[in-house]
Amino acid sequence: MAGGATMFEKISGLAVYEKALLALSILFFSFLIIDPLVYSVIREFHPEALRFLRALTYLGKSYIILIPSGVLIVFFTWMRAYQISPRRYAGYGLAQQLLLFLFAAVALSGMATTLLKNIFGRARPKLYDQLGAVEFQPFSFEHDFTAFPSAHATTAGALAGVLAIIWPCARVPFLIAAAWVASTRFIIGAHFFTDAVAGCALGLAFSYFIRDRMARRGWLFRKHEDGRITLRGRVLLRSATRNVMRLGEEIAAGLFERFTLDKTPRK
Repeated sequence: MAGGATMFEKISGLAVYEKALLALSILFFSFLIIDPLVYSVIREFHPEALRFLRALTYLGKSYIILIPSGVLIVFFTWMRAYQISPRRYAGYGLAQQLLLFLFAAVALSGMATTLLKNIFGRARPKLYDQLGAVEFQPFSFEHDFTAFPSAHATTAGALAGVLAIIWPCARVPFLIAAAWVASTRFIIGAHFFTDAVAGCALGLAFSYFIRDRMARRGWLFRKHEDGRITLRGRVLLRSATRNVMRLGEEIAAGLFERFTLDKTPRK
């Protein structure tokens, strides 16, 4: 509407303390109302569905991302040091910086989540029948009181944020995938609904926060005068993406051809 501010614009115009009060009110309401409602529903889930979701939830383990990305950072750093071709030198440098961006987003958001878990000390859902959904024991440093926020959901959010920044045209599938992984945490009963939402939001926030800090220093990103932030080396990245997709198509076609030949009846 002309001359009318949207809800987002109105919230953005609030003072810092007003935003904090609004966020705390929404969070407390979710603790009291939404978490018990969602938890009562997931208790009725079929065991077979839960078995699949328990397997899916492991995708939120941070070491699944940190170990391979750390190894690849070392690999591309080594390859770049001994590269003569200017194009390959630039390509290895871009790959190195992209992986550093991913590693930093997952690692730093994970450390923040670990800190917040122990500060809040929220009881996990398995203690719901004894303590309810709003039980906190700050600084207890016990696993049963480290529900808020979810570390798996944080990792999923950080990964989705990084991928959405690098490939913005595919941001919707990345964010949907992160939501699926985060939702497994409360569906299998490891966390409450708000734990997963807060973790995923924290991971996303960290990925964009790190992007902004890198852009200010001209690392990997470029900040324009109009405030836009764009990725450096996008042409190289686009070319590498096409090559990887082409290679994947060739491998898939080869596997399909081999499979169909193996299934062909012999005379």
